[in-house]
Amino acid sequence: MDKGFSSDTVDLAEACKVLVKSRSVQAHLKEEVGSAHYREALQMMKSGNLNGDLGASVHDLLANMIDSDADTVWSGFIYQDHEKWTVRVNECHGVFWVWAVESDPIGYFLDKASAISFARTNWDNVYEDGEEPDDEDGEVHCPYCDTTESCDHLLLVVDKTFRHAEGGLLYEAFNTSWAEIIEDADDPDFDESDPFYELLQRVESLADAKKQSSQDSAPGMSSAYDLYFCSSKKRGQVALKKFISGEI
Repeated sequence: MDKGFSSDTVDLAEACKVLVKSRSVQAHLKEEVGSAHYREALQMMKSGNLNGDLGASVHDLLANMIDSDADTVWSGFIYQDHEKWTVRVNECHGVFWVWAVESDPIGYFLDKASAISFARTNWDNVYEDGEEPDDEDGEVHCPYCDTTESCDHLLLVVDKTFRHAEGGLLYEAFNTSWAEIIEDADDPDFDESDPFYELLQRVESLADAKKQSSQDSAPGMSSAYDLYFCSSKKRGQVALKKFISGEI
C-alpha cells in the first residue's frame, strides 16, 4: 500500500533554508539569476518566502537542481508478486527525497533517517539492496538484525485474519486496546474491519519498517500477518509509551 504522505516532509520553500547554506548552491543561484538579483534571491531562500516572479524562478531553479544533482544515499526495492520495484533515498546539499517507480513525490526531508524510515514504511515488503525477500510461506527476517526469532526490533506481530496480536513489544497493549474497542461497541452486528484497520494505522505510524506474511493457521486455513519493526530498542520503547498514552 502506498500511503503517499508523511508528517516529516517540508515543501521546497522550507527546504531552501537548508540549501542556502551550501556555497555550491549559492554560486549556482548567482550564476542563474545574475548579480543584480542575487542578494534578493538569497534573502528569499533564507526566509523561505519564494514570492513574485523572482521567487518562482528560484523555486524552479532549485527544483531542477535537486532533481538532477542528487546523489543516492540509500537504495532498496518493493517486493510484490515476485517482482522488485526500485525505491531510493536521494540527497542534495542536506535535503533528502524519496523516489519510487510510479509514485508521486511527497515533499522533502531534512534528515536522512526520516527519509529512509519513510521509504521503508510507505509501502509493504520493502527491502534494502542486499537483503533477500522473505518467501510468501517462509520465515520473516527482521530488517535490522536479520533474525527470524523475536528481537528488540519487533514491535508487533498481528494476525489480520483473526484480528489478534501474537507477539512483539506492543502485543499486550494492542490486544487490550482491541478488546476495549469490542467491549465499548456492545453490538452483535458491529463491523470490526474499520476500527481494526485504524488501530493498525496507529501501530504503522510508530513503526520504522513493516513486512507481511501468510501462514497456515489450521488445515485448509491461512492467516495474513503484518509484522512491524522499530530500528532500535529505544525507538520501540518510545513507540510503546506513545501507543499506551494514546499520543498516537
